Amino acid sequence: MEAELDETSVEEDRPIDINNGTGNDIVAETEETTAKEEVQTQDEAQDEPQDEAQDEPEDQPQDEPQDEPQDEMENSGTENDSSEDEEDEEDEPPTLKYTRLNQLPANFFNKDPISTSTFHESYFIFATHSGIIHICRPDFKPVRTFKGHRASVLSIYTDGIFFATGSMDGTVVIGSILDEKDIIAYDFQRPVHGVVLDKNYYKTRSFISGGMSGKVIYSSKGWLGKRTDVILQEDHGPIVGIYLIDDIVLWMNDNGITVFHLTARQTISIIEKPEDSPRSDLYWPRVTYPEVDRVIIAWGNYIWSLRVSLKGNDEKDAVTPNGSTMGRILPSTASISFRAIQEKKVEVEHIFKLDYLISGISSFKDDLWMVLSYEPPTIEDNKRIFHNPELKLINSSTGETTFEEELGLKNINNLGLNDYSLGYHIATNPKYYIISAKDAVIAEELQMSDRLKWYIDKEKYYEAWNISEHLVSPIKRLNYGIQYVDNLIQTNEWESAITFLSQLLYLDDNKLPDGDTRSTTITSRTSSSQEERDTFIKEIVNQWQIWSGIYIKSGHIPEITDKLPTSTKLSLSRDIYNNILEYWVETNPEKFNELISKWDIDLYDHLTIESELEQILNYKQNDQGLRQSLTHLYTKSYQPIKAVPHLIILRDENIIQFLSDNHILVNFLSDLPSIVKLRFKDEDEINRLPINRLQESLNDIIDILVNYRHEISPPTIVNLFQQAHLNFMNYFYLEKLNLIDDFLVETFGNERIKLYSQYNRSLLLPFLMKSGTSGNANNSYDISQAIELCEENEFTEELVYLLGRIGENNRALMLIIDKLEDPVKAIEFTKSQNDHELWNSLLDNSMSRPSFIKALIENSDDNTNIYYDPITILKRMPADIEISGLNKSIIKFSNNNDLNLLLNQLILKLFYKQAEQASVEFRSQALKGWEVEVKNLQDLISAFETILIFKNSSNSTIEYKLADGNDQHKYHNVVFSNLEKKLAHLRELQIASEP
Repeated sequence: MEAELDETSVEEDRPIDINNGTGNDIVAETEETTAKEEVQTQDEAQDEPQDEAQDEPEDQPQDEPQDEPQDEMENSGTENDSSEDEEDEEDEPPTLKYTRLNQLPANFFNKDPISTSTFHESYFIFATHSGIIHICRPDFKPVRTFKGHRASVLSIYTDGIFFATGSMDGTVVIGSILDEKDIIAYDFQRPVHGVVLDKNYYKTRSFISGGMSGKVIYSSKGWLGKRTDVILQEDHGPIVGIYLIDDIVLWMNDNGITVFHLTARQTISIIEKPEDSPRSDLYWPRVTYPEVDRVIIAWGNYIWSLRVSLKGNDEKDAVTPNGSTMGRILPSTASISFRAIQEKKVEVEHIFKLDYLISGISSFKDDLWMVLSYEPPTIEDNKRIFHNPELKLINSSTGETTFEEELGLKNINNLGLNDYSLGYHIATNPKYYIISAKDAVIAEELQMSDRLKWYIDKEKYYEAWNISEHLVSPIKRLNYGIQYVDNLIQTNEWESAITFLSQLLYLDDNKLPDGDTRSTTITSRTSSSQEERDTFIKEIVNQWQIWSGIYIKSGHIPEITDKLPTSTKLSLSRDIYNNILEYWVETNPEKFNELISKWDIDLYDHLTIESELEQILNYKQNDQGLRQSLTHLYTKSYQPIKAVPHLIILRDENIIQFLSDNHILVNFLSDLPSIVKLRFKDEDEINRLPINRLQESLNDIIDILVNYRHEISPPTIVNLFQQAHLNFMNYFYLEKLNLIDDFLVETFGNERIKLYSQYNRSLLLPFLMKSGTSGNANNSYDISQAIELCEENEFTEELVYLLGRIGENNRALMLIIDKLEDPVKAIEFTKSQNDHELWNSLLDNSMSRPSFIKALIENSDDNTNIYYDPITILKRMPADIEISGLNKSIIKFSNNNDLNLLLNQLILKLFYKQAEQASVEFRSQALKGWEVEVKNLQDLISAFETILIFKNSSNSTIEYKLADGNDQHKYHNVVFSNLEKKLAHLRELQIASEP
């Protein structure tokens, strides 16, 4: 939509002469102005009559007597009628804190109400109903204060270099903020409600204004310095606000919100006002810019969120509708000149209708908007009641209110919506300025330090401790925690108190210094941070000392027991831990045992505790738990010898392992038999169990004794168990020792024979056969004692072996015949002895035994033929004896004899044949020679061990000569050899062959 532009030339505006006094000059000037003329209301200053009935009260300050001043606003929140008890019940600090603005000139608010203000990042500007303009920096340090208008200032704009103000008196004043001489006034004859400067004002000297005339006027300097006005819009009611974002101009009137692209001289969009919204000129709009491309407009009870496309022609020489260009462009062709400029867009993101009127708006954190709401006065008892505005936080996406709070401003009577405004400035922290005609308040979000102070004031020490880690020193934060613990104790919350105390007084053991923390010294070389750390550690130790004493004395030991620190680096008093241990000894021995298992022995005086336990056990001998605790305590305190008697009383099955682990087995050697017996209920169980079950139960003890073989000699162990009648222990011990180190058991032959005879006879014969006798170098056992043992136990097989060892073969044979009745074993035993008399004894004793006769016949072979003949046996056997299967035995014997004879003959023939072949081959090889072709006699000599070269002579005799490799003579018939003996043998052969 293209705007209709009217051009009007007016007379040149002249610079105004303003008394730029400060201090008393300003006060005097303000008082004089106030005395001469009344401050007109905004509606009274308008030229158009306002006699229409209005739904809302007039929104202007009045000069009627004001109410008594309200109290100064507290930093912690707004004024309210709540009781102190209700305040104490607040759990969380307020969202915002408030301070009253008192750094403006003295006459402001009271004698000269503020009509409007603006907050730039570099400068703040305040204006009053008497026309005073006050410029200051964000720290409120004054820059300039002067009287710019004759009536109320309704609009202020600044770009940080220049400022512009519009007034009820119809003038616009534009000037430099720092240059007092660069200032000019323009008279538009009608009240000006809005004025903004072109973004290139320093070049173009152009600005836009509008007000009760209903016109939006673009003003610039034309030829000869005359002001040229271009009307951008008119005939849509009073202009109640003009705002600028880049080269986008927004103005508000009865038509709604118009968005105009200044560079393109084109209306981008018109956002119509809802039909149910208040009258346009009744409540003026409030605008804020949360981002460079976003505009938030609050007008009446509606909020619009607009996103503006700022991409376009950013060249500094872009065409702008100033006087120098607009005068040369015809209206009919104006639109053509701007076709090349990129079109900009405006998007409406959100529209919210609220149930209250808005007198100020600003962006807040977390996608929230801060809104200053206004409630019109109400009638009570025929009297108008004016209400404080409320500060609200609403969600920018949903429009929902998340926070609201009533403000306690001074002198709110007779103030309308337009008398309030909300501005903000961001420096270190965002500050929000709630400005009314009679008062001003600064709102800030509570910082962590503010929250901390609020918690401390409310005696909420846990919350103060929780947020103060990076706000105060460790010692100070510790004090907050201690105060919280003290509050818990006062309400008898002992469990909660110690739980928090363990967290509050926690120190990382790895970061603690080694040694006594109570004696930590600070030298001149110690850094300040280290000094603070040492001081903090000392205070931690001190607090543990204090609170431990409190808990112990008040009988709350159960609560503190598991929360108490167990680091020896803290060096807490041993009395603390002793008192706790003594308490649990009496009340819960299991807990006592748990504590001494868990706590370091250096935490408490173990000698005192041990002495007390010994005394208790003197009259409580059956208290197994305390005795177990005492043994554990002795172990931890490196007194294992003191623990052993108690372990024996406790019948601890693992006592042997305890002795081994603590290297005190030698000290209790005499107690080994009784220690072994602890594994069993009684003697009957030992006698009842089979040997393999006994071994399973005692394997670990045997392993330990074998491992101690160099510390405790095997003879000592064997003698000890022999005397205790625990021979099975020796059996297990010597067998295991034999596997580990057989050298150590060589002298225990007699003992091992006895043990085998008792516990494992199957090993006896192999042992007898493997080991030597007393007559050998490897003497291991006494054979006579072995024979006696075998005779006593009737171990026939072992006795036969032993009798054979000592030459009593006949006695051994008779044992085989009479006791074993084993003919095969008798024959084998007789064969092994190779004794004719023994064979005769066997034959004599076999004639009456059919099984022996049969065996002698069947087992006869070449080796037995020299001792007996089966035929002879058949002849000697009694005629009346019956032998089962004798015929088969004889046939078998005969067949065996014939077969043996045939085999022997065949083998003999093979031997003869092989011998003949070997002899012929040997003779052939001995007489055989080789004929070779000789080219180089020297090579031939070196290649063969013996060389015989011969040739028959004329008289058929063999001629030969001996030559070596150095012989240079040539022979026709010669023998060359490097072996004299072989040549000599050849000579002998030749001589023997001659006739």
